[in-house]
Amino acid sequence: HWMAPEVARREAYGPKVDIWSLGITIMEMVEGEPPYYDESPRRVLKLIARNRVPKLQDPRKQSPLLCDFLNCCLEVDANRRWSANELLQHPFLKLAKPRCSLTPLIITAKEL
Repeated sequence: HWMAPEVARREAYGPKVDIWSLGITIMEMVEGEPPYYDESPRRVLKLIARNRVPKLQDPRKQSPLLCDFLNCCLEVDANRRWSANELLQHPFLKLAKPRCSLTPLIITAKEL
């Protein structure tokens, strides 16, 4: 599910395979399961190798910035896929709050 197309096709690859995996992980966080969840692992590899970019089930329910961020992560052509440094400059990540803003949420979750 998280394997980049170039890995699925047994081609040379570099650090941008992790960017692809990040995109798939974000999709799993948004939808509760990875793309192609209901497919066999073998079929998933074939879909990825054939440049089938996974899509959100209903992208209209998500922010346009999230959708654009995912598009940058899930670019089939590794040369066009964004790097980690480029993603750090993406407007979607610029909306992130400081980590300390999570502290009250974590404390509340522990109390449950």
